[in-house]
Amino acid sequence: MLRDPTTLLLGCAALIVCAALIASFVRWPVWGIGLYTAVQLWQSQQSVRQVPQSAGLDLRPTDVLTVCLLTAALILLRRNRGRRAPAELLALLALTAYALIRGFGLFGVQTAGNEARTTFVQFLCVAFFVAVLPGRDLVRAVARIWVTAACALSCLALLWWLRTGIGSSSDWITVDGVLTNARPVDAAQALIISQAAVMLLCGYGFVRARALAWPLLVVVVLVQHRTVWLATGIMVMGWLLSRRRQVGSRAAALTVLGSLGVLGLLAVSWGAAKEATSTLAASSEDDRTLVWRMEGWQALLRQLEGPPDWLLGLPFGSGYDRVVNGMLITVSPHNHYLEVLLRLGLLGVAALLLMYATAWRAVGADRDDRLLLRLLVCGHLIFMTTYALFPEQAVILGLLAACAQPRSARRPYTPQESPCPTEPRSSPASPARTARI
Repeated sequence: MLRDPTTLLLGCAALIVCAALIASFVRWPVWGIGLYTAVQLWQSQQSVRQVPQSAGLDLRPTDVLTVCLLTAALILLRRNRGRRAPAELLALLALTAYALIRGFGLFGVQTAGNEARTTFVQFLCVAFFVAVLPGRDLVRAVARIWVTAACALSCLALLWWLRTGIGSSSDWITVDGVLTNARPVDAAQALIISQAAVMLLCGYGFVRARALAWPLLVVVVLVQHRTVWLATGIMVMGWLLSRRRQVGSRAAALTVLGSLGVLGLLAVSWGAAKEATSTLAASSEDDRTLVWRMEGWQALLRQLEGPPDWLLGLPFGSGYDRVVNGMLITVSPHNHYLEVLLRLGLLGVAALLLMYATAWRAVGADRDDRLLLRLLVCGHLIFMTTYALFPEQAVILGLLAACAQPRSARRPYTPQESPCPTEPRSSPASPARTARI
């Protein structure tokens, strides 16, 4: 079948761009992490969608970057024979591929692919790319990317507040003719700001920018995402408990934390004055309450009928339809554990939890970044109770997996880099010294 020359030209240009991206990701992996994070945040902020393709899928920029990152990861693994991918992550990828193939046969490529693309395919492929990188200096590189992204998101939030004012989770406003929530950033972006603040508190990020952590924590309070509040509180408390010998600084940090709590209560009271007078029954019907979500979770668990469903999950494309308070709900269950259980089964949940357990155990006392990595583990475990992990959080999961690699799997020293050569090298005696002796 003949093709339009313009289409063929654009296809060749796209292949050249993809090849250039793959080569750059192999040469500069941190550039790949930064580019994906920036494009993902921009895409979520703008809700960018491209022209649908022949397969019925909406091609997004992050889809192209995901393919390039996965290809670069395979090249890196082939070049570095001493590096290996985490077994738990490979198990999650295998279970995802199995559920996706089943979904293609039952529901079609479009339905199954759209459901699996963001939370599973993109997320696991990006985590795979980061996980195969050497852990040395990776933490500081990711911290710089996260702090930069957090500062950009905070500036956007400030501009939003100057335009519309500070609103609560229950407030809705009209912006450019579209009804939208009054909060300037979503929970995924708020979590990035929170993680960046914790990274700065732990001494990572940019030099002499540790004080920037407190303004970022103020932004976290004002954006009013309750799950992010809880995750942030746990991470900050863990950081405070680690500072046992610095009594003065710990007292100052507790004072600032108490001030942030008071500021958060004021923000809630300003933005949710009407909601404070609502009854408990009306609150239970609110889609932001834990009661409402738990009723939906119970309805979704009934979809798992037999042992195969519990062990391997349902195929992609099955949907998340459930009836709560007489209303049909089709959105995701707002629980990453449940979402993994429904699609990858108990094997998938076990592999996911084993990844975090391995990262927690492998980060021993000999690592300077032990505190930060364990705080990030705690933040993820809490956030997943009411939200699915968004694609940009794959960078954090991959970072944990990369730092959890055993030392035997890390890149060995070359003879030129080795700090203690196995064979001592003796320099030949000079002629003058030989003659004198």
